[in-house]
This record gives sequence, C-alpha cells and structure tokens, in this order.
Amino acid sequence: MGTQSRGGLVAVLIIFVAVFSAAGNVAVFLQGAEGVLSLEVLARALGQCVWCVAVLAGGPIAAGTVLAVWAVRSARPAVPTGAPVPAPATPATDTALRLLALLQQEGRLVDFLEEDIAAYGDAQVGAAVRSIHAGCRKVLREHVQLAKVIDQEDGVSVELAAGFDPAAVRVTGNVAGAPPFRGTLQHAGWRVAKITLPKTAGDSAVIAPAEVEVA
Repeated sequence: MGTQSRGGLVAVLIIFVAVFSAAGNVAVFLQGAEGVLSLEVLARALGQCVWCVAVLAGGPIAAGTVLAVWAVRSARPAVPTGAPVPAPATPATDTALRLLALLQQEGRLVDFLEEDIAAYGDAQVGAAVRSIHAGCRKVLREHVQLAKVIDQEDGVSVELAAGFDPAAVRVTGNVAGAPPFRGTLQHAGWRVAKITLPKTAGDSAVIAPAEVEVA
C-alpha cells in the first residue's frame, strides 16, 4: 500500500472515531439529563441548551477533521526544493584518454614507453622511433590543430610586456625587477587551437584492447 493510500485510510478512521465520540458525548449528556434516549429528548435539549449539544458533538468532529487533514498532508511525498542539479559535464580525462588511445593505435606510443629499452642499441631504438614518430604525428595532424604561443621563430629577440600570462610564457635566465622583459625566444610554445576526437562506444579507460588470436 502506498504512503498516500495509508494516509487516506488513517484519515477515514480518525473521522469515524470523531463521529462516534461526538455521538457518545451527546448520548451521555441526554442520558444524564433525562434518563432516556429519544428524538424528543434531543429536541428538548437543543431547545434548552443548543450550545451544550454543539460543543459536545462539534468538538470531537472539529478535532477529528483537523487530524484527518494533517494525516493526508503528512502522507504526501515531499516536493524537492532548491535548484536542479546540473548534469555532470564530460570529464577532461575522457579527452586525454581518447587522445592517448589514438597515439597508441597509430604509433604504439604506450607500448614503446612501457618497453625497457636499456638493452637495445641506438640503432635499434632509432629504427623503432621512426615508425612511432610517423604514427603519432599523423594523429596530431588529423585531430589536433596547434598554434604557437609566440608567433616568432626560435632565436629571435622578443619583449614581454607588463601583464603577460605567466602560464603561457615561462621566463628563465637573469630575471630581475618587473616587466617589460626583453630576451631571446628559446621555444615558441604550443597552444591547442582546436581538437576533434572520435567518440568511443566502450570504456574510454581501455586505451588499447587486449588481442586474442584463435587458432
């Protein structure tokens, strides 16, 4: 039985008890006054003291009505308040995982980084790196649009004005005082201008599925 149904049943029982109590009060009053119960006795009692009968009968009914309404309202499910909870945004880690999966798929990057290359000679490592470089470069060219942070060639003299973004430009060397600073551009930096990655249907945490060959 639902909460609202139970509340309605309780309300009916309260009203029934209230009516029964009201009738009992009037009956006791008439029995004590006349010694007998009848419609004629009730009519005389109403004529002599209508307020007495009203209080004895109306009191329990009024109280029962209030309790019944309270029971019904208490049984209603609470209405949620407050601002709606926003839908969770796609985590940034999902983008990183999809990019890592592409680098593994095209360039076997994870396999290479997890391999212990200490035992291999430079020639062997160099030969392996060529294919890894080609695959990873292909991923960047197809899915990531890069732009230089400072659009200048390495080695030129540049000036950093006051208010430059320290997260975008790292200042090294003999740094003293406040900007503007003038120095030699060692690296132009990279900024992601646009990234487009394919959607994944499965678990994005699986960046390289296991492979089983059935004979």
